[in-house]
Amino acid sequence: HSRWQTQMAFSQTVYSFQVKEDTVPVGKVEAQMDSPTPITYTVQEDDGENMFLLNPVSGEFLLSRSLDFEAQRFYILTVEVQQGHSQVSSVRVYFNVLDVNDNPPVFSQNNFTASLLEDTRIRTCFLSLNVSDKDDGEVELTVVSGDELGMFFIHSTGSLCLNKELDRESQSSYNLTVTAKDCAQPATSQLTSTARVVVEVEDINDNAPFFVSAQHAGIPEDSALHSVVMTLHAEDEDVGSNAKILYYLINSSGGTFRIDNTTGEVFLEEILDREKADTLNITVTATDRGSPQIATTMNFTVHVEDVNDNDPVFSHSNYSSFIKEDVQRGTSLFHFEAQDQDIGSNGQVRYSLTPAGPFAVDAVRGVLSLRDQLDRERDSNYSLILTASDQGDVPRSATVTISITVLDVNDFTPQFSPELLMIHVKENEKDPSQLSYQVSALDEDLGINSQLIYFMQKENSDDLFSVTPNGVFKILHSLDKEREPFYTVIITAVDSFPPLTGTLTIHITVDDVNDNHPEFSEEVYNIIVSEDSPIGTVFAMISAFDTDEG
Repeated sequence: HSRWQTQMAFSQTVYSFQVKEDTVPVGKVEAQMDSPTPITYTVQEDDGENMFLLNPVSGEFLLSRSLDFEAQRFYILTVEVQQGHSQVSSVRVYFNVLDVNDNPPVFSQNNFTASLLEDTRIRTCFLSLNVSDKDDGEVELTVVSGDELGMFFIHSTGSLCLNKELDRESQSSYNLTVTAKDCAQPATSQLTSTARVVVEVEDINDNAPFFVSAQHAGIPEDSALHSVVMTLHAEDEDVGSNAKILYYLINSSGGTFRIDNTTGEVFLEEILDREKADTLNITVTATDRGSPQIATTMNFTVHVEDVNDNDPVFSHSNYSSFIKEDVQRGTSLFHFEAQDQDIGSNGQVRYSLTPAGPFAVDAVRGVLSLRDQLDRERDSNYSLILTASDQGDVPRSATVTISITVLDVNDFTPQFSPELLMIHVKENEKDPSQLSYQVSALDEDLGINSQLIYFMQKENSDDLFSVTPNGVFKILHSLDKEREPFYTVIITAVDSFPPLTGTLTIHITVDDVNDNHPEFSEEVYNIIVSEDSPIGTVFAMISAFDTDEG
């Protein structure tokens, strides 16, 4: 027995195998001996928990399961060679597991989140990505998407860092995809993994509030007290308390307005009157609630819108005037104007006249003109009502009385009635002064235009008649019918300038009285009568003449 033992030995005193973790088979041991007797290989000591299987005949090692460099890198076994049941020899076998790139880099988590204040300084590193690779070698980290502007970079330590200034108002979050790639060679064998990184940009109070309300607003002048007349609104690009806004009224236009600090509603505190003030100015400050607070102040102009709350007003409550009756038709007589303190259609005045009579008024200009010819003798006075109405939705109006007196002009011819006067006068009146008559003509004009002067046409006077200026017609001398039985006298009545005349024709008939003796045509008649003239013979015609009638 001892003889065979001395002659049997392993080919190496120590076996050491370099085995890639993905390799099968992994090694072989051999014994050298002179005896042809079969031998058996067995593993006596094994720290691999039966990782390695030894072929008892060939001495080849096989794997019972896959090697894993990342789990165990080194194994030590003791192998014995036997002939029968006798121990012959033993040897140490070392297995060094060689790494192969069979593990991708691994992030500590699939999703990372981080928060940064928007005023974080550039090059600040804020998130460790915690990448590991069970294989040996370096890992390269790259931001592959979500950072088109190059806001971030990855430090060599594996931390995500800030590369540019942040502005939450421009972009409030970033959704990054980060790739971890090992550096195995060849490059085709490189393995990668990815992780999602969400970077939230936290707000700081770096923006002032700004008003979005128009700087001009219109409110009706009849707005109710304590009513909301407008709402001012400001916005802040910050968020949270940095964007919550309080409103303060710095200039309330003399206490006319009040503002709700939180809603921006503006309330009316005093009655408005556009006719006193049509424009009001207020100053409002919008302050955020950040720390420190930032405020913005703006001036607003409030235009007081007109409502129809004023009547048209004439300068006088009534008007009176005098117009000559010979004014031509179409003549503009007066210009009336009513003032309305409202504006727009509320202040546009239109005029109307009642009763119009011979007059008309221009509805827009208020000019009163003569439409029909006047005649004082027919209508000497007019009382008109002039109405001024505005053009509001519910019109307001005012009225005045116009009293017009028509002045007389000398346009009426004196009229005798009747125009023919018949007078009978006895001849040879003893007292001709008793033979007087009052003649009169009617002139419907007034005043001096109706004052008449009478005169007699000269060709009719013959010193027998006269007329006084006031119209007393007189027969100056006794008349003699036998001389002139009939007279015609024309009397004229004349008024003022320009003179108009009327005439009266007087027919005077001289009535006969027995004031004449009969007279023979001859004072002595010589008649010669023959003695033998028969009885009844007419010897001569003896006649007497009497100038009286009858």
